[in-house]
Amino acid sequence: MRWKRKAAALLESALIALSFSGCFSYHELENMTIVTAVAVDEGQNGKLYHLSFECLNMSSGGEEGQQGTQPVILESEGNSIFDGVRNALTEASQKLYFSDCQEVILSRKIAQKGIRKVLNWFLSDAETRVTLRFVVSEEPTAAELLNQKQKTAQTPAFEISGALEEAYTDSLACLPLKLYEINNILSEEGDSLTLPGVRVEEKPGKPAWLRLGRTAVFRDDRLIGWLPENQVPYFLFVRNRVQNGLIVPGSRMPGVTFEIVESKTDLDFSLSGSVPSAELHIKSQVTADELATGQENGDLNSPAFSELEKNARNTVEAGVESVVRYVQQTFGVDIFGFGCKISKKYPSEWKKLSKNWDGTFRRMKCRADAEIKVRNTSKLVERDAAQ
Repeated sequence: MRWKRKAAALLESALIALSFSGCFSYHELENMTIVTAVAVDEGQNGKLYHLSFECLNMSSGGEEGQQGTQPVILESEGNSIFDGVRNALTEASQKLYFSDCQEVILSRKIAQKGIRKVLNWFLSDAETRVTLRFVVSEEPTAAELLNQKQKTAQTPAFEISGALEEAYTDSLACLPLKLYEINNILSEEGDSLTLPGVRVEEKPGKPAWLRLGRTAVFRDDRLIGWLPENQVPYFLFVRNRVQNGLIVPGSRMPGVTFEIVESKTDLDFSLSGSVPSAELHIKSQVTADELATGQENGDLNSPAFSELEKNARNTVEAGVESVVRYVQQTFGVDIFGFGCKISKKYPSEWKKLSKNWDGTFRRMKCRADAEIKVRNTSKLVERDAAQ
């Protein structure tokens, strides 16, 4: 009996020890080169891809992306992404490590040819994260964004990453998509891909900097055009991806700016005819952060504030209907995901509509119905109404 107790004790000790086992893929930090961004361009000398890696050698000290850690650009070529990554080892003194990679920058030419093969390696590699983000360079190449000298201590990769975060949470500049979201859109029917564009901004007498620009529009996995910057906020309203941002009525009400506190868009469809129609119900709460002289410190229930809400509503409704028409006439691809929503809500009807969805989407009617409520006037700035 004693030996049985000893055997049980040994087995219990072994099981406890297994629970304290380490990571299956452990690497010493000083023995690797951390990749923070990858730029993908067309290859030369018969190769399909030219890859540029923004790398941080952590043995030099400092925190990632901060002053003290100097980025190094490594370049390689290959007939596949995996081939290019392996070929980079001839230039790098240490193994390339991709778990901290912030984004992949695609050149326009690569995006025009199709991005699925590029996505496949990042989806299958064990180190890359599915939260990795993709952008398209508006410059002639993707590499020149990584080679751009920055105004701050951050590297280009962290500059772009920060801009994408801020754009989604605090403005209406773009719709940043993670790797798994991109894969989902390309895998689903009735939805078309968009990716943020990034360009170099230059002004006389000032150093150039990177900034978010237009939004790249895709048919399947191929770039076909660009959505103008002034249309992007209303595109986000349609996709129900508005968190914060500004509504600026402009000529409708000069000197007035609303800040969005929260917003939700619901979508209804009518399938009574041969071509479906869509109705968007937008509910937003805003604060009136800038008002013209004579409007400040007013009663929220007064006719003046009712007029404010009316103008904000008209601005959003007109902008939403305009961006849908623009995309229908210019691209003819459903970047709003109308078809995807129809397929889930009306699967039997979708079987017929899916046979020529791009053509059907072009003929769809879309109407926006916005309800904008001014919550308060938190930061009122007097403006001269005569200006």
